[in-house]
Amino acid sequence: MRNEPNFEIFQQAFSSRIEVAAALLDSLQPPKNNVERLKEACSALEDMISEISQGDTEDQYRAYLTATEIFLPLAEWKHAIRNAEPDAQRFLGSAKIKASEVDRSSSFAADERLSAFLDQVESLESIDELVTLQEQLKRWNLPLLLFADFPSQGYRDLRVAVSEHVSEEPEKLDTTVAFLKFDIDGEPAKQWNYLNPGTAYDLTIEVRVSNWPKGASSLSLTPVTIDPRERNWLPTFMFEKPDGDGPLVLTGTGRAVLEVAHSFGSRPYEFLYAAEFDDTSACRDVAIVGHRRLLLEGTDVASNPLTGFSHVDRHLLRVRDRLRAFPGLLPGDAANTMIVLCGLGNIAAQALKNSLFEGGMPEKKFQNKVTEMLQNRSDIGEHLQGHPEAAGGITDLAFRDIPIELKVENSKVVFPKDCEKFFDQTAAYAIGLGKRIAVLSVLEASHKTSPVGVIEDDIEVFTHQTGQSSIAIVVVVVRGGFPKPSSYSR
Repeated sequence: MRNEPNFEIFQQAFSSRIEVAAALLDSLQPPKNNVERLKEACSALEDMISEISQGDTEDQYRAYLTATEIFLPLAEWKHAIRNAEPDAQRFLGSAKIKASEVDRSSSFAADERLSAFLDQVESLESIDELVTLQEQLKRWNLPLLLFADFPSQGYRDLRVAVSEHVSEEPEKLDTTVAFLKFDIDGEPAKQWNYLNPGTAYDLTIEVRVSNWPKGASSLSLTPVTIDPRERNWLPTFMFEKPDGDGPLVLTGTGRAVLEVAHSFGSRPYEFLYAAEFDDTSACRDVAIVGHRRLLLEGTDVASNPLTGFSHVDRHLLRVRDRLRAFPGLLPGDAANTMIVLCGLGNIAAQALKNSLFEGGMPEKKFQNKVTEMLQNRSDIGEHLQGHPEAAGGITDLAFRDIPIELKVENSKVVFPKDCEKFFDQTAAYAIGLGKRIAVLSVLEASHKTSPVGVIEDDIEVFTHQTGQSSIAIVVVVVRGGFPKPSSYSR
């Protein structure tokens, strides 16, 4: 029979559905861990669906889950091709087999959206068609699962349907601690979070407990990290047993202080929160779910400037975050690229401030000037190579095998996105040197009738597809050919 409104199942279904929908948005884009996020979201939705019985609404959720689980290997197929993995076609074959094995006579397979989805998968041939399937899943509407049918014998004690004539409570229940969100100074935590070392921040945590274990009087949330000396930098949260039955939403706020800054090239501080009840003897299992990892940046560019220009330093931090997420890029190559970008960022900022480069400058003269200015930096110096051979050609510069291509544009104003015509040549040098990243710096020295040039717009990262390989190309536009500012008023 149909139960009374079950708000716990409703919240689980709603949360799981939202997680799947959010994960779908970036599932076809790098990095590859976007697929892992979708896989985890599907697993959570599957756990919820496995505990409910048959019904029209329940079948709509089953149809949606079936389609999403078939889409998973298709997303892996695209990532495998992007990363030039061997035998990438196996993912496409897996998805087609899964689609063909769906029992079309089952009640949930009668859903017209699922039927159309399965037909599209069976005829799928190109990765370009994946966007259409993704859009179909994104537009897939589901009703709210407020009333749910339960099987008479549930596989988990927590979800066993209880008849109105049976009052006996299961001896041991499962408990789920779900991490809902982190806030830093009132703002939602992001993938990368910048905390100024030595400064105290408010860290707020919100968790949901499905049901409080019998006998437990407190729940502790403790930060865990590789270096035990860092564990005291984030607060430990302690929650006493609240009144009422589950699900319970608990919120706490504490102080977070990064006591030591880390270098520009090192990885961010990583903390993982662990949840523990003081007594779980009356609880069968405690499951910890949700995003409970915090990545905290502690680079202090005020005390240790990178380029000598604070606004350039802040932008380079954002560029570094994008490079960290680029699939297949070695940490050492990313760090060496950032050293080059610090040098070029300084040159670009000086060019805007002091008008270093005149209009119509020859490419050779620009190359010589950039080489001189980069070699003057202590972190580059003798490691900068001039004209090393790569891919049957001659690169302009290379720093620890990171190619640096230098070009000049004297006829018109250009921005990074306008430099695509140089990408193939730059990518070829990267591949020839065994790298998946390269730097392209373009001197734009055209005659100007109005001011132009903002560092945030002049340094940008692009993903360039060449064959089955993806190469990260960082474009730095250096501005030249500026008249005196008073001439703009004439």
